[in-house]
Amino acid sequence: MSEDDLIEANPCKLRNGDWGCKTQQPVQVGDTVQIVTRANKQWRAEVTQVVWTDGQVCICATASDKQKADTSDDASKAPASKAAPKSRPARPAAKTPTANEADENAPPAPPRFDVPPTDELDAMADSAAEQGDADDELFNALNEFERDPG
Repeated sequence: MSEDDLIEANPCKLRNGDWGCKTQQPVQVGDTVQIVTRANKQWRAEVTQVVWTDGQVCICATASDKQKADTSDDASKAPASKAAPKSRPARPAAKTPTANEADENAPPAPPRFDVPPTDELDAMADSAAEQGDADDELFNALNEFERDPG
């Protein structure tokens, strides 16, 4: 196939992080495209997957001729001994919070039941009970209706 017959495509970064291509013409898996960069660097690639298309524009995963040659060479070569992986720099130790910082960032303490109620708490409970009387009448009427809808 001559370079004039190839569909022209532009390099495109895919969502999975790999490089693919974007064409202005429909393509199918197995088609060969000519990828051209803005700097006019060009190479051929085979479409391995059509990731997205609207019938005219296609975004595709590709394997370039060089990549295919590299993978076939790798398969024929004997496995080389693996070099030790590069070690990453050690992470800095986590900062331990001071007593004041720990108090500010701590979740609220659970309620204590061993503390006797105070007058203030009694007053709050009485106030809540008084406000709830109107709601109680509504709930009582609803319960009666549910028991005897007739």
